[in-house]
Amino acid sequence: MATQFFMPVQNIIGAGALAQAMDAIAALGLKKALIVTDGGLSKMGVADQIGGLLKEKGIDYAVFDQVQPNPTVSNVNAGLAKLKESSADCVISLGGGSSHDAAKAIAIVAANGGKIEDYEGLDKSKKPQIPLVAINTTAGTASEMTRFTIITDETRHVKMAIVDKHVTPLLSVNEPALMEGMPAP
Repeated sequence: MATQFFMPVQNIIGAGALAQAMDAIAALGLKKALIVTDGGLSKMGVADQIGGLLKEKGIDYAVFDQVQPNPTVSNVNAGLAKLKESSADCVISLGGGSSHDAAKAIAIVAANGGKIEDYEGLDKSKKPQIPLVAINTTAGTASEMTRFTIITDETRHVKMAIVDKHVTPLLSVNEPALMEGMPAP
């Protein structure tokens, strides 16, 4: 039986990865990014730091910083609303597994319509998500590199597994400078 791997098209890892990633993002021709992150990283100024680097490349940005640990259907819906309101044409997840999972869910629904619950299970989407770049600030989940997304359905009280070839980010970024000083998981 043949083996198939689903990984980002490009993985940039190591010192200087963030600067190199900004060049790669600019080459995609995107106009406005929605940075999906949590309140802590936003308050620390990390989201605006990434936004400033995007602006230097001519890409505008908005921030959705309401991701909670174990993101929920409500998180995804709020992120989708922010994506539409801001007219963003791409998503940048910033953080760890929760931010990456929420961003992947937002991006897949934005491209395919419906609601996130429609994608529970294996390969339910018809089209690739809108462009997604995952910038990691922690190590451990590998969510920035996988086709797995876990979203909590508060109504049914279950964690939905969304396993889809179309939720793998285009680019994953692991810049050590973003991980220094972060609290232990």
